Amino acid sequence: MTRARRTRDGAAEAPTRRRTASDQVSAALLQAAETVLDRDGTGGVTVRAVAREAQVAPMGVYNRFANKDGLLAALAIRAFDGLAAAIDVPTDLTPVERLRRACRGYRDHALAHPARYSLIFSAGTPAAEPSSPVMVRGHEVFLVLVGMVGDVIGSATREPLEAGQAVWNAVHGAVTIELAGIGQTSSAADSYEHMLDLIVDGLRSQSPA
Repeated sequence: MTRARRTRDGAAEAPTRRRTASDQVSAALLQAAETVLDRDGTGGVTVRAVAREAQVAPMGVYNRFANKDGLLAALAIRAFDGLAAAIDVPTDLTPVERLRRACRGYRDHALAHPARYSLIFSAGTPAAEPSSPVMVRGHEVFLVLVGMVGDVIGSATREPLEAGQAVWNAVHGAVTIELAGIGQTSSAADSYEHMLDLIVDGLRSQSPA
């Protein structure tokens, strides 16, 4: 609610509006950008499209993100944040069950948000820019997976990094095939669970006796 301010002689001044905090404005614009992304795909995310969705002037988007690339980079970080939340599982589970649940969460998230998944993992992704904040965030999320893999292997050697990459290769490949609708089995969900069985068996074989 806005209130009229009064001068020393008691006259009412024009009412002033409380300004929205900068981070709230950025979050609102990113929410609008995410809506455009989900509806129209990465190609549909433009400064003007996001401005229309947010009901602001295009300059408002430029002021926050500089250009389309800056907007996509911010969206990509937001997409990685969503993926991180999807693979965040309770720590009181066994290492194997934690990894299984995380991989299931990964698939569920990708299927629920295909455009966001495509933004961060398709050709031309902002995550491929060396040393960029997007790449850094993506690496942080990857290390969560590596940590879970390391817990299954039970080793503090360099192996978890390579094993984590192998697990990600398998999970990403399965999700990509399912999203493209080119799977060769009758049930993508059952095939995914079978893949997780193979992954767990393979990791256990690397565990020290």
